[in-house]
Amino acid sequence: MRLIVYILGPAGSGKSTFSASFSEWLINESGSSLLVNLDPAAVYLPYTPDVDVRVYVDASSVMEKYNLGPNGAIIASVDLMLSHLDKLKDEINEFDDGYVLIDTPGQMEVFAFRRTGEAIVKNLCGERCVIVFLVDAVLANRPSGLLSQLFLAASIYYRFKLPLYLLLNKIDLLSSIDIENVTKWIEDPQNLKEDLEKELEGSERILSRDLAVVLEDFLNYFTIIPASSKKMEGFDRVYIELQKFYSGGEDFEMPDYLRRSLEY
Repeated sequence: MRLIVYILGPAGSGKSTFSASFSEWLINESGSSLLVNLDPAAVYLPYTPDVDVRVYVDASSVMEKYNLGPNGAIIASVDLMLSHLDKLKDEINEFDDGYVLIDTPGQMEVFAFRRTGEAIVKNLCGERCVIVFLVDAVLANRPSGLLSQLFLAASIYYRFKLPLYLLLNKIDLLSSIDIENVTKWIEDPQNLKEDLEKELEGSERILSRDLAVVLEDFLNYFTIIPASSKKMEGFDRVYIELQKFYSGGEDFEMPDYLRRSLEY
């Protein structure tokens, strides 16, 4: 059985780097992973995809053929993917068992908030599929930056209605104090509200305070896992959470080496 893992997040949050690193980690730990590139505009990838949408749709070719600008070409390319879903699905289905990591387009809004993206996600989903949403730790080191990204994550959840896992990526770029602050905001939204009051003023302060109240319930249901794709930190926790879903929750028995790693 396959677990389809859609990797989403704002531009620059490290989706492709996470895809490459987590795939390598999975292969080393469990021996199986399939990497799918679903970005028709990708010029460089830090991995060699096992399944690549650019074989069927390439944004640069679409731009030249239809005389489109860069953004128009990306939108048209995502729409054109619909004509090739059966081929992509056949390639994915050749992979019998394990994790299928789907690296989605860099411009998240083009994929996530159009009906085409919703159709692609539904079509490629197998028996079990989830979303890993990357929160950019560099942008999250201010209360307002964390708040805005959490709202993006919430919108993704309500858009696709799939199990959602939040990953605070790039923690290797933060100081220990910054990590402590972000962790404090995540674990206790009251701290986030208090620091928003200090950061903002006027109407921005009032609006952000009200938004933080709304997000408090969201954070009660979803855990944010700090991680570094470059250093593969936090991947054991990501794997444990995904594996619980993959293996049916209660049936999952945590390996001893992972249990030990979480004690440190």
